[in-house]
Amino acid sequence: MKTIIGILSFNDLHYLKKVLPLIHKLPDSRIIILDNAHNDEVKSFIEKEYPEIKYLRHKEGNVGFGNGHNYILEHAPESEYYFCLNNDILINPEGFEECIKYLDEHKQTAMISGKLYHWDFKNDKKTNIIDTVGIVGNRAHSFWDRGQGKEDKGQYDNSINNIFGISGAAFIIRREVIKKMQRGSASECALFDPNFFMYKEDIDLSYRLRWIGVKIIMLNTILGWHARTLAKGSKKTQFLALMSYKNHLIMLRNNLSSGYSLYTRFLTFIYEKAKFLFYLVTKPKVALELFTVLKMKNIHKSKRTADPKTIEKFLLK
Repeated sequence: MKTIIGILSFNDLHYLKKVLPLIHKLPDSRIIILDNAHNDEVKSFIEKEYPEIKYLRHKEGNVGFGNGHNYILEHAPESEYYFCLNNDILINPEGFEECIKYLDEHKQTAMISGKLYHWDFKNDKKTNIIDTVGIVGNRAHSFWDRGQGKEDKGQYDNSINNIFGISGAAFIIRREVIKKMQRGSASECALFDPNFFMYKEDIDLSYRLRWIGVKIIMLNTILGWHARTLAKGSKKTQFLALMSYKNHLIMLRNNLSSGYSLYTRFLTFIYEKAKFLFYLVTKPKVALELFTVLKMKNIHKSKRTADPKTIEKFLLK
């Protein structure tokens, strides 16, 4: 088996009915789905329509994004690659095959992806509006999806690999690299830091890969169309803000280096101070997560072989 495709499900049968017919046809691959919602309707659908798909449930229920993919990897047979894929992405089979071909021919590349465009799910329409062409970040450690919301006119084609990392929505990684990232007694299946429930796992993963000096590549090919949705409502907004802020702080504890320039450390400090004060005024419960993270003892610091000055070059000035 060349590729294991890992997908998390959470009450999303409306997506699965459209995306699985395409994913199911991808060559030399096997799909494993972890149902974080324990949805019997999803379970029945998969067992009836796609009995060859391995369907999983975790005994603890919803274990989140990162731990969900870690759990899939624990129950996956041996394979050369792992395709981490959101349940709301309409895959482009040709883009997938181009990514696999590139990995086959470039053994130094650890992780790869292609362009993701916006999928107008409501109108069942593929667009050429960019969802992401990679993650970029600056010296203050503010990160974002490059090009998001813009029409693709080829403006990123010549600089497609001027990125810090790749979105967690869709990427392919060599499974042997997952083992190389680990330090101490960490599980060989721990693709993502288990301290993360949701959000910022992809930044932390990209950071870890940068620290061990492997290549992260984006191709100009279209990998798929993403039906990205934003949470609505004050409660969700606060929860998502809390998850985002907390995980950002964990990512910093995992990866920041005293070997960085004074300029980078100063900008990071100022940015974090401003963010803390903003949340203290607008969402105090979110701001208090700073102290929760500072007290955490089970921090999984990245394994580091690259020079800090090399890592800084991937951060925009």
